[in-house]
Amino acid sequence: MTTTLIFDVANVIVDWDPVRVLSGVIADEAIEVFLESEVFWELNARCDAGMPLAEAVVEMDDQAPHLTDTYRLYIERFPLSVSGPVPGTAEVIRELLAAGVPCFGLSNWAKENFNVARRANPVIDELADVIVSGEVGLAKPDPEIFHYALRRFGLEADAAVMIDDTQVNLDSAAGVGLGTVLFTSAEQLRGDLARLQLL
Repeated sequence: MTTTLIFDVANVIVDWDPVRVLSGVIADEAIEVFLESEVFWELNARCDAGMPLAEAVVEMDDQAPHLTDTYRLYIERFPLSVSGPVPGTAEVIRELLAAGVPCFGLSNWAKENFNVARRANPVIDELADVIVSGEVGLAKPDPEIFHYALRRFGLEADAAVMIDDTQVNLDSAAGVGLGTVLFTSAEQLRGDLARLQLL
């Protein structure tokens, strides 16, 4: 029986879009090249798993020097990537908390700028506990971060549901034994939670 929920943060609780960081500052074509770069997404994943941003800049300069200036700009202007709350999610979380449903957070995010998410949606600090991947050196979809979350939160896998907007993360969570809900909107989430008899 599901008794506990674990929420992803990016594009579940706060709206994150890297395009906003660079839009209007560099040409659209340059933005496209940057965000289609495998190196950018590899470094993004490594920062999520704990690599300091300063080291990521050095790595970018080594692997794709033509993108280094854009990457520095991305890091400097990162707060612009988060526009604010995902509509409706905070209200759902607060209803769950009011009903006595324990709610936690598990986010892939660099430790150095997670404060951006916290400012964008204060409901994050109302969760019982939040694991930031960059702080613990593990990141989704590595199954070990789900094992770590269960230990830290004091949960049994079959009593918890992971809510995430990325299917590969949910597939990994399911492999560890957690229930899963693919997030597309707060309205959809509300319906799924009603079916789980949590709302």
